[in-house]
Amino acid sequence: MRVVQVDLLCSSPFYVGGVAVALRDTGADVELASPRFYLEPDAMDGYPRAPWIVDVVVHASRPRPVRLAIRAVELLANTLRLAVHVARGRYDVVHVQWIPLEHRSTVFMRLLRAACDRSGTLLVLTVHNVMPHEAGGANRAVFRRNLDRAHLILTLTDHVATELGPEIGTRTPIETTPLGPMFIDRALPPRAEAAARLGRTIAPTVLFLGLMRAYKGVDVLADAWPEVRAAVPDARLLVVGKVFDAAIRPDLDRLRAQPGVTIVEGYVSVAQMLDSYAVADLVVFPYHQISQSAGLMTAAGLGRPVVITPVEGLLEQARTLTSAVVADEVSGPAIARALIGALDRTDELLAAAEGDRLAILDSPIGSSAVARATLDAYATHRRRPGST
Repeated sequence: MRVVQVDLLCSSPFYVGGVAVALRDTGADVELASPRFYLEPDAMDGYPRAPWIVDVVVHASRPRPVRLAIRAVELLANTLRLAVHVARGRYDVVHVQWIPLEHRSTVFMRLLRAACDRSGTLLVLTVHNVMPHEAGGANRAVFRRNLDRAHLILTLTDHVATELGPEIGTRTPIETTPLGPMFIDRALPPRAEAAARLGRTIAPTVLFLGLMRAYKGVDVLADAWPEVRAAVPDARLLVVGKVFDAAIRPDLDRLRAQPGVTIVEGYVSVAQMLDSYAVADLVVFPYHQISQSAGLMTAAGLGRPVVITPVEGLLEQARTLTSAVVADEVSGPAIARALIGALDRTDELLAAAEGDRLAILDSPIGSSAVARATLDAYATHRRRPGST
């Protein structure tokens, strides 16, 4: 089966690249339609990138206004190239992981659907979130029309699949293929070596890593940390990631001022990310809401226990993890209690997390099982794609 995985804005290079590799290893003929990731171009060397992709941004990414202008040109060139290859029958399945401007424009999906209709190609769309977590400017009607142009929708959790019907009302068939573990093929470096590279001393450490957005609960963590430090005076909190939402600045500054907290702002390389996980005893997800979390599956893939809030998307992903600790509610005091309890038994939880990592490999959320389920979904709907 000839499949192209589409992420023309390089929105999730490591997730989409991992999907492409898993499908390839399961026997599919796969290409990844994604430009190189300008912040870490060499990280995509192992992925089966389509030979026709135009790479421009990676060569001229600064300053930001120039990058955005060039990115628009790059997107247009790659969209047109993709449509031509699809119309000429290069692929059996076009799997769009991210639609450019998915809540504001239908041009991309209309163009791809026309090309797929011409060649008899199945058009598949992964819906990561029912609606954007920050919904400013989002248009439900536009999003629904985009969904309706796919032959098949895949979601990464049952939670999203269940919500799509009442929230959006799409007519397109929906199946769930879980989000598998991230970076499970990477080994964490020895803790002492990682700590030396990061300039840290070895101490009980909680990690909060990823894009910093309002829904991720920096405010909850800022409320929780004084209580954690009072109970565990040598505890350290390492916060790593780019600030995506300026509205969190006051809470981030409040957190920065607290004892034992180190904040590393901006993108960090995969190597630095692995070092950050290596020095951590726990990874915390104090989220207000989430559809599913690649961060949670990264922690699972790297063998680190997690402390999470009881929101539906996280609970669904963590239900098979024996090392997951669930707070009583979404609040500072609840996260503090969960962290304090977890820090009191880190050896036990780290051993359980390593057991979880090994068990995942042969589980329904392992990369091979997810790839097989995805190929089965393609095959089923290629036989009866229908029209929407």
